[in-house]
Amino acid sequence: MKSRYIPLFVSCSLLLISLHQETFAGSPEDSLFFERKKGMLTATWRQPFSYSSIKSNHAPLGPYLGNGDVGVVAFTSDNSQTLKISKVDFVTDGWTDWAGSGPAALPVGGVTIKVNSPVRSGFVTVNRPDSMGFNYQMDQLNSELRMSTATARPVKMKSWMSMAENVIITALTTTSKTPVAISVDTYADDPSVDYATAADVNGQIAQVSRQTKTTNVRWISHAGISTRIIGANAVLQRLSGAMVRSDFQLTAADTVYIAVYVSGGGKTNDPQLSVASKRLSTLDAADVLRLKTAKTAWWKDMWTRSYVETNDSLLDRHYLSSIYLLASAYNEHSPVSGGMYGVWNMDDRMMYHGDMHFNYNSQAGFYSAFSANRPEIALPFYKTVELLIPEGKRRAKEEMGVMHPSWKGKSCRGLLFPVGALGIGVFYNYYWQQTMNAPFNIPLFSWNYEYTGDLDFLRDKAYPYIRLCGDFYEDYMQKEAFGGTYRYTITTGGHEGSWDLNPPSDLAFVEQTFRLLLKYSKLLGVDKQRRDKWNDILTHLPAYKVITPTKTPNQGLPVFAKNEDGWDLPNHAIQMHSLYPCEVLHLGSDSARLQIARNTMYYYEVSQKGFSESMNALGLSAYVMWARAGLDPEILIHSMKELIKTARPNFIIADGHHCAEKTTVIETVNSMMLQTVDDVLHLFPCWPKSPASFTRLRAKGAFLVSADYDGSAVSALQIFSEKGGVCQLKSPWNDAGITVTVDGKPVSVKRENGVYAIVTKKGATYEISRK
Repeated sequence: MKSRYIPLFVSCSLLLISLHQETFAGSPEDSLFFERKKGMLTATWRQPFSYSSIKSNHAPLGPYLGNGDVGVVAFTSDNSQTLKISKVDFVTDGWTDWAGSGPAALPVGGVTIKVNSPVRSGFVTVNRPDSMGFNYQMDQLNSELRMSTATARPVKMKSWMSMAENVIITALTTTSKTPVAISVDTYADDPSVDYATAADVNGQIAQVSRQTKTTNVRWISHAGISTRIIGANAVLQRLSGAMVRSDFQLTAADTVYIAVYVSGGGKTNDPQLSVASKRLSTLDAADVLRLKTAKTAWWKDMWTRSYVETNDSLLDRHYLSSIYLLASAYNEHSPVSGGMYGVWNMDDRMMYHGDMHFNYNSQAGFYSAFSANRPEIALPFYKTVELLIPEGKRRAKEEMGVMHPSWKGKSCRGLLFPVGALGIGVFYNYYWQQTMNAPFNIPLFSWNYEYTGDLDFLRDKAYPYIRLCGDFYEDYMQKEAFGGTYRYTITTGGHEGSWDLNPPSDLAFVEQTFRLLLKYSKLLGVDKQRRDKWNDILTHLPAYKVITPTKTPNQGLPVFAKNEDGWDLPNHAIQMHSLYPCEVLHLGSDSARLQIARNTMYYYEVSQKGFSESMNALGLSAYVMWARAGLDPEILIHSMKELIKTARPNFIIADGHHCAEKTTVIETVNSMMLQTVDDVLHLFPCWPKSPASFTRLRAKGAFLVSADYDGSAVSALQIFSEKGGVCQLKSPWNDAGITVTVDGKPVSVKRENGVYAIVTKKGATYEISRK
């Protein structure tokens, strides 16, 4: 097997080869794979699509770009393109709606590029060839938007954005023998009494800004959009207090660049227009080329981190398109984390304020980052959670009675989070009687260490956060006599607004919290005096309530109820958080308990049609739960494909409420192909009898794994050890032995109960085959 591991420092240099070509550089295998996927990752519109057709207060419905800080969604006419722009930290305070007063993410404005040439007559849009009329493409592989106008003097536009700074470039070219008049309108979104706007001409730079509410608020945010024309002499005029127009002539001899800089945001009431002006004033064609070279390298590196081949075009497309969405929405460039809609807050009345929902929605958007070998996607999430910690501590101390009347006058240590918050580090919204909103973040903190081996992150960020959640549970759970001994019970909202005794949804987070505290305190050599208490809680947790299903149809098999009273409202499997994201129940667990979990998943997701009728099933991780339980993979693939078929023309599954969590298809497929179960790697544990492969999936222990499956057995296997240490592998060939080599030299292994232990060296690649 040829090595499929490319160290990142080598990958970046390889990817700089042939950057001006549209081919995909990298290893030959990478190049071949992405060349085959280029078509499926290009969405095409053959007719203009207006703002009304893509207007949304939830997921972006049109072609989109993003760099983790700025989001763009496009709409068109026959002769124009508008790039509507938002910034992740442009957030107003003092907005009141169904969830009470609180912050809300807003759009900033946009840029409209208009070709002042008559629309071609005599053509029916849907039938005319691409070279003669309107055509629009969103090329996700290269992160570009491309448009051909339907004008008598045709113009081509190519838009992209830097991944390191907030620069958006649109390149204009024409084949017209006579100059084409172009107008570029830079505008601030809908001026109103609440949101003031300003517009000005600063030399050759058009500048607009938008300001959030200024009265009865805790902060004022101010963001700006600045535009400069590069490659042509432009005439600028201020059209209103919210718009500046730039006019110029485009000729066939030149490429003209429309450079847009998005600035400001945050809580400082400063649109930073001077920063934007300084950056744009020095920008020239050579700088634009350098920015594009860097953008191309960034995306090619991002794509080659890992990928899978399911040999199903629908699955492959949504898997890869989901990578594109996540990397555009959240990455190291993000100043803070976006909410459920990433960086695409395109309406003044975004659903749920454009917030982070902490009872699964926002966490689910990051579930796939780790196994997909893109852990940096989750970095902005940690930034936001850390901003919320001080207020979370205050609420645990002072607002327990707000969470539920029975706790009036009482307090707890640790953290109490409500359901909603904005990425800038501000809570809003109700508690809905749920106490899991802070612990729901524990898996993401834990996985960053588990998958990367970053001990500094564990010591400085993950362990302190998990310990705060443990502090809360120590104070919140009640110790009571039970069955001749005692137990620790929890009463909380297992679902939004309910009030439940010992819901498995929450018991799973309790178990995960204290298991991790015991593991990490020993690893770090801290809090030894607290371990007896943690052990005591773990050994005296209530069992999950088991019932006979009350709804038909069912298999007549026992299932886990949603609380100790036996609540059996069907259609979602929230009581199976133990499978995922808590991972305290898995393929290595007690077989009887695992079977009840499987019964539960089948009952809710198949018999009661949760997979097909619950819009939350994917983000709620029911799909991942199914894979982690090792249930029928054919049912899972069919269910995913039925959901993917509902995707919009831009490949996003939009249900009117959610966005980023629909990318959980990535983790579902990864879990079908590779799972780390009690530190043991399991290959294709939930995959059908059909060929598949994966390249550089990240496993716990900081191992990058590549494997091929021919439909009956693993046919190739390679493991790269990023940190060194022992790699444990469940034999993919049952009782057959394995051969392990490094650079052609044999490596000794130990075997116990069908599990092979390989002592690895940092930076080494291990080839593994059937003996």
